[in-house]
Amino acid sequence: MSLHLDRDSSAHFQAHLDELTGRFTLLFATILATTLLFSTQIDGWLESLLVTIDPCKSECLNLYDPARWSAVRWLSAAIAATVAATPLILQQAWAFSKKGLLPSERKWMIRWMLGSAVVSFSIAALTLAWLLPSAFATGHAIQSDMGLTARYDAVLMLSIAVAVIWTQIIVSVAILGMAIAGQLGVMNSQTADWWRLRCYGLVVLLLYASLPEFGGLAFLLIVASISIMEIVCGRWFRRSPPQNLEMVTVMDEEGGSRRPIIVECLCDGAAVPLPSPIDLSMPHMMYSGLCSSEHQREEFYDAIKFAKATDVFVTGCNATPLGEKFHSNCHALGAKVSGMDLLTRQSYRTRPGLYPELEFKLMVAQLGSPWPSSAQNEKIADLLDTHEVERCLVSTNHTDRLWGLQLKEEDVLLTLPEDHLQAFNAAMAGIDCTFVPLAGQD
Repeated sequence: MSLHLDRDSSAHFQAHLDELTGRFTLLFATILATTLLFSTQIDGWLESLLVTIDPCKSECLNLYDPARWSAVRWLSAAIAATVAATPLILQQAWAFSKKGLLPSERKWMIRWMLGSAVVSFSIAALTLAWLLPSAFATGHAIQSDMGLTARYDAVLMLSIAVAVIWTQIIVSVAILGMAIAGQLGVMNSQTADWWRLRCYGLVVLLLYASLPEFGGLAFLLIVASISIMEIVCGRWFRRSPPQNLEMVTVMDEEGGSRRPIIVECLCDGAAVPLPSPIDLSMPHMMYSGLCSSEHQREEFYDAIKFAKATDVFVTGCNATPLGEKFHSNCHALGAKVSGMDLLTRQSYRTRPGLYPELEFKLMVAQLGSPWPSSAQNEKIADLLDTHEVERCLVSTNHTDRLWGLQLKEEDVLLTLPEDHLQAFNAAMAGIDCTFVPLAGQD
């Protein structure tokens, strides 16, 4: 099961595949046409490049393999065409991808694409203008001191130049992507292994597939590349998740680890905010209206994805108005959503109660899974024992059946399953509070 955002179209998979094919076809046709156009100018460009990187004062470049020279010409024309088509490539990639990305993912992708283009062009220009000429000049000086006569293969020199630039670009773009992800909090100690597996794997695949003729040198480049990436990005791999949620892990009745979270939804102003500050036993987030705001729902998906929440308790409603798609997306992220229905609780009061924080804590204490039901009465007793509550109304009906109930300011309402009532009465025996049963009210 996967996320299905509100702005996602309900088109069949084949429609998305057709769109992807159309965009690739456009890019392929553009690059092909540009390659044919550049093929008429590529000889002059290659001659200028060879003059730049040639370390000899006299002519010492040779062409030993005319067939390979033809291949280098067409490869160079294709590379130049791809560079020229970069704006179109970025636009097509963004147009196809943005509709299915969460806010943090969209922010990462736009920064990564633009940054990659700038970094790639800068690296290529710096390498061709300074690094390669300096490296070849140094090597030529060493050979001359040894008394060797220089005879260089023009095709091999161009191949080395392409291999060096390609390696630099792959590693730099990968580091840039991870650095941006680290800055945005997408990459952290919880997601480090995910990024390592994909980024390192992709870098190794690209380098080995594109540098087969260099053999052992390719292996050394791969090892050096992975080491550099690990050193540069190490601080983000060790960084704690950036969200302000201090998640707690509880054990359920079956011994499984659960991560609950309270989501305060104000229902576009209809729900009264929770007392602030409020001390809860789990993290707490607040939204103005999850039902009405697509952006807030996407932010919510982002938050529970990185927090790895398993149980979500929405305060405002009973979670039904959030819709089937919302519940399905949360399920895809590994979270179960329940509603605490504070709106119904509010309808029982014409004036605010004296103990709003206590009332909400009692509602939290009555939550079932992941907490064992056997501990509910003990938590309720601890809360009532620390507050001077005069009267507590106890109902074994569902809250939506307490029609017409009006609570006084000093009243506190508890709703319990009917089969828990006997154990509840026994647990409250020592509590200085008047318990009024409402079991028979409809």
